[in-house]
Amino acid sequence: MTSFSPDFEGAEFADPAGYAHLLAPESTMCWWCESRPATTGEHKFKRTSLARLMGDGEVLVWGNGEHLREIRGKGGLKRDRYGVVKFPKSMCAPCNNETSKPFDIAYDTYAQYVETHLLRIMPGLDLGSLYGSEWRQKSLDLARYHAKHFGCRMVRDRFPVPQSLRDFMNGAEDMADGHMAIISTDSVSKAYGRGMSISPVVPWISRDMTRFTSCVMASYIGPIGIRYEWVAAGIPDQERDQFFHHSNPVINYFPNEKDVVMGKTRKSGRFARLLQWAYRP
Repeated sequence: MTSFSPDFEGAEFADPAGYAHLLAPESTMCWWCESRPATTGEHKFKRTSLARLMGDGEVLVWGNGEHLREIRGKGGLKRDRYGVVKFPKSMCAPCNNETSKPFDIAYDTYAQYVETHLLRIMPGLDLGSLYGSEWRQKSLDLARYHAKHFGCRMVRDRFPVPQSLRDFMNGAEDMADGHMAIISTDSVSKAYGRGMSISPVVPWISRDMTRFTSCVMASYIGPIGIRYEWVAAGIPDQERDQFFHHSNPVINYFPNEKDVVMGKTRKSGRFARLLQWAYRP
């Protein structure tokens, strides 16, 4: 598993020093409910997924491009000696455990499927078959799991959490200023194989440097990930086709993480296009 800093050479992104004055103050309160103390840290990846990845080898390697850490045994996942398995404490126990339990269950079903199927050559992900007759609710729960993950990342980086993310986790079925898509990124597949990885939060700021205008981030199991984009001005309906509203959402293909941030997809592979042609309406 790893967190990484992709090579964005040639792209003009905000300089962290230039938006330090916009960062949210550190808080001891749960960012989701905003009413109880933050006593727990969310796993960057579910412990069950990390245990499956660990397998019989009993060792996982974490890296961020600068440092490597070995996590030994299932006990190492629980102890998190180096502080790399979990995000810093930013949620209360009720929100992180009981309230979001349906999200965790939906994610674990998804994770086991992604871990055991070759999906990076497919045109889409069949959530209808994965979740059966409950696919509508389970797909929302899967997206809300990722909303919780992305919110924890924002808090860690002191990026203000959009209210729409909280509202979505509280039961809203869409986000007028947020978009989630299933993606596959070639450079991530090449670099990390079956490993799990998270990209950094990449923000944009207004020209007068008074506010954040958007941000993009992604979380991967192998080459398959969920991309989240927030745009302060809102995202038009025709550009906000959420993956969790479809029983068989498309997989959006990207050459590298720079293109993920910029939203520049590539064509799907020949096999995926063949399947799309064969099963066209």
